[in-house]
Amino acid sequence: MVTNVKLVFPQYFLLYIKSRNNVKNGLVSLVLWLLLIMILLHFAIKTPSLFTYSDSPFLSSSVQSVRADKIVTNYFHIGNVDNLYIIINSSSYNQALQEIYSNLYLLNNATVITPNGYVSMLKTEYLSYLGLNEKNFSSTISQLYENLTRLKLYLISNFQYFEYQLNITFGLPLHNFTSNICPTYKENFDKVNGSLLEKARYAGYLTFKDPFLFYFGFNNYTNYTLALKFLIQFNNYTSLIERILKTQNITSVNESNVIFNNITTAFNSSFHKGTLWLFIINVPSNESLTNINQFTESLRNAYVIGHLAYYAQSAYYTQSNVEIIDITTIILVMILLILLVRSIVPILILISSAGTSLLLAYGLMYMETLLGYKIYYISGLVAPPIVFGLNIDYGILLIYRYFEEINKNNLDALLYALKNSIKGILLSGISITIGFSSFILSPSALLQNIGIALVTSSISALIPAVFFTYTLLLLIPQRYLSFPRRKLPSITDIRQRYLYKLSNFAVRHNKLLVILMLVSIVIFIFYFPSIHTNVNIDEILPPHANSLVGTKVLNQLYNYSIDYIILYGSPKANYTLIYNLTKTLIDQGNLVYGPMSLGSQIIVNNSNLYDHFHQGNYTLLIIYLKYPVFSNGAINLTNWLISKGFLVGGDNAQRIDIVNNTVSTYFSYTLPLTIILIVIYLFMILGSILLPLRLSLTVGLSSLLGAFTVALVYNSPYWLSPLVIFALLFSLGIDYDMFIIIRLFDEMKNDDDINSAIVRSVENTGLVVTTCGLILAGAFFSLMVANMRFLQEIGLGVGVSILFDTFVVRPILVPAIISILKKYNFWPFKARKFLYT
Repeated sequence: MVTNVKLVFPQYFLLYIKSRNNVKNGLVSLVLWLLLIMILLHFAIKTPSLFTYSDSPFLSSSVQSVRADKIVTNYFHIGNVDNLYIIINSSSYNQALQEIYSNLYLLNNATVITPNGYVSMLKTEYLSYLGLNEKNFSSTISQLYENLTRLKLYLISNFQYFEYQLNITFGLPLHNFTSNICPTYKENFDKVNGSLLEKARYAGYLTFKDPFLFYFGFNNYTNYTLALKFLIQFNNYTSLIERILKTQNITSVNESNVIFNNITTAFNSSFHKGTLWLFIINVPSNESLTNINQFTESLRNAYVIGHLAYYAQSAYYTQSNVEIIDITTIILVMILLILLVRSIVPILILISSAGTSLLLAYGLMYMETLLGYKIYYISGLVAPPIVFGLNIDYGILLIYRYFEEINKNNLDALLYALKNSIKGILLSGISITIGFSSFILSPSALLQNIGIALVTSSISALIPAVFFTYTLLLLIPQRYLSFPRRKLPSITDIRQRYLYKLSNFAVRHNKLLVILMLVSIVIFIFYFPSIHTNVNIDEILPPHANSLVGTKVLNQLYNYSIDYIILYGSPKANYTLIYNLTKTLIDQGNLVYGPMSLGSQIIVNNSNLYDHFHQGNYTLLIIYLKYPVFSNGAINLTNWLISKGFLVGGDNAQRIDIVNNTVSTYFSYTLPLTIILIVIYLFMILGSILLPLRLSLTVGLSSLLGAFTVALVYNSPYWLSPLVIFALLFSLGIDYDMFIIIRLFDEMKNDDDINSAIVRSVENTGLVVTTCGLILAGAFFSLMVANMRFLQEIGLGVGVSILFDTFVVRPILVPAIISILKKYNFWPFKARKFLYT
């Protein structure tokens, strides 16, 4: 039995109460609050515009993508510039180009790359890579075309020799080399790879140095009339050069051959299709997202794509969603309060207090930005429902205690209400703040950022819930609190009978319920790793977003994103590795620029390429992936490169690193730390180790249910959704448990029957807990009105978890566990002496 349990709190809380126990001081306090609200409003309005949407600022310098990008920048002087891909729908190229230039002033230090400019840039790069210049470039072109023309004329004049080439090239393989004619051809045939036709053509080319053999095969090599006509009419030397170059995957080619690889082959349909024109704009990597949005809105019949464009559009729609979410939260909370409280004045008090908390939270965040804090957009978006939910939870607890004291005809009803409710409010508020503070102690910069916002939100919810609500209650006469009803809202209703029956049922069937709970937790934990998450950009953008729609159009044109692969050592030291990787990537349809390739063409033993892509002790490969940035294909291919042990940089690699680092850190470090801190704090407060462990177990069940609900509804949730659900539940879930436990201590003052005590505790706190649970769930369900799927997932997952926690865990599972543990609930101490008397 726990006897004479009474919390002793610092005296300054009571001094505050006593000093304001009159209307005059209440008016002074209200004026100070109103002054604070006016000051906060100025800063809070600006806060959403300060949200950060890029993941890059939260990557540690030790992350592999950051290390790779630093090497690329410092040694190869690539970087600090990002690309925007502009698709203009216009019947005229000049008109499309004019549309871009007329709006280019909206971007800082932007450079437009036209289709012709892009090809010229590639040409210049090719010349630079191979150590050539424009002068010998032109002379080599003329020489190559002249040589091929002479070869054609020679074959026409000596056509029997061409017939001999055809018979050797295609006849010998068909007859399994039964005759020992031309042993050189047999040697070449044996040393090359590929299909029978590919080996025959290439062996013929190596033997006779005749590229015209590439145009024939086993089914037409004996049709000499066709062969002669082909030679006479042939004039497509560009195609012939391409065929020559495509054979060089096995042997090296000289510079004069390589340079005439048709530079525009990979991009010949990349910049124009029908009325669609593609332009590339180079912008600084730190370009303002606001500028990009203004540029996007100013263009007519155009799409703006690229990772900066994605973040800019996400910023634009997030800010509009914040307004919608806030309004929806207020409306939904008001509807729930009307249904549950059924009195206008307490509702207005609660809404005013919650609004003040939100202003305080956003105002503090703004102040934090002045100290260098960057508000990650997720942090800013989850703040409103957290603040509204917690503030109204605490406010309802205070107001219902006030109603209870009024019904007892207590002359100091407000004073006693605050003294009695402050225990649960402070225990809950401090527990939540400690739980959120585990994020700040995390090694992940992104989790630290979210943690600062969460702690700011929890503190901002707590202060007005106590002091602003108290001030308003002090000034409003009791007779007005019931308006428009004659009597105050009842502190008991049908929900208490429902909760009484549930908790009684739980106590009678405690063992069965605990077994079902443990089995459920085991099943959830077993299947939790099977939840497949995604990193799709369409999770943080509405379906109609300009950049998202434009991505689908871009897939028809220039659908490349860039990865940078860094290898330690020289190209010669990594010859086999580089060659195999380059060939694999090119065979998959990607373009590779490195010491052994230019685009789709493999080039070996070229000293100029070696020198260009080898600086310091690093070798660079630039990969043009055949997928747009952040697409599933780009992420999967980049992930494969990382899994093979390569140091990979670029936007795709950064995205993968921020996801892997954040998720791994949270579930392996931050979540366990959250549980440990909460257990230690509650052990110090309650003197029990089993109560906080039981709390962690039940909150874990609610979190798992929320995560599985999201996975069931959305199939593949966004990578942050399960993390946010766990993070919020393992802090917010403490609220209602503390309300019940504090009441349990009160009920056990004069009764050592723990079964009846826990039933009465659930019954007497039931109205507050169910009201708070519905309101907090409603606050998060308001996220589902957003047109971004990620926010919908969080709203559904957290909302369902809170409802389950409110109507299943607290009234059923908690009484069942407590009734089984009995006196061991308070092991090893009945009460901590320095906090209880």
